[in-house]
Amino acid sequence: MLAIINKPKLKIKYSCKQQIIFVISMYTEKMVRVSGLKINYYDDGDGYPVLLVPGIRYNAKTWIDVGTYDTIYNEGFKVISIDPPGQGKSDKGIYDEDSEYKFINDFMNSIGLKDAVIIGASSGGYAAAGVGANYPEKIKGAVIIGGVRIINYKDKLKNMEGKPILLIWGTKDDIAPISNAQLILDNVKSSRLVYLGTQHACYLEKPKEFNEIIRDYLRNEIKPII
Repeated sequence: MLAIINKPKLKIKYSCKQQIIFVISMYTEKMVRVSGLKINYYDDGDGYPVLLVPGIRYNAKTWIDVGTYDTIYNEGFKVISIDPPGQGKSDKGIYDEDSEYKFINDFMNSIGLKDAVIIGASSGGYAAAGVGANYPEKIKGAVIIGGVRIINYKDKLKNMEGKPILLIWGTKDDIAPISNAQLILDNVKSSRLVYLGTQHACYLEKPKEFNEIIRDYLRNEIKPII
């Protein structure tokens, strides 16, 4: 069951550096049942899907607040931002290191996503890596930002080989050590690492630069293969 919560969105158009930029002034908020839980998410656009997964302390709206949602929308993609169980407006439920990637896969199935680009930060990055490692057919590419507990997928990371995997890490990340990124680099030759800022939540520390990295990744590595 899927329900649309808000009214149809409006968009404001303005010019910036000779580009036409669209800022969504009202976001399409939806609710779907996944394994019996009511899950809240935002969903706008009609292009190839990009799924945003937040860290454990954040929610779907974080990606809107930081500007990433609009950045992806402006590149012509369908952008989806999810509240995992117990976060934002979603029901509480089991969402831990053993089930995060399974839940994301179930969510994708529930809303009819055959595959997507998944962008996740911290535990969201862990979930993105988990989907890629366990269900490689479900991702066209992935962006993993300070992904935690990557060693749990050590034996399956090679399943992501050939897909564009972008790793974004703060240089002084004290929650997800850089060895997590190195583990992916060692197992997935089609992955690459970009350093941004110093903090674990580097996308919050430097949102403008982060969104530029995401924009370039979508333009140069995803658009040519969809």
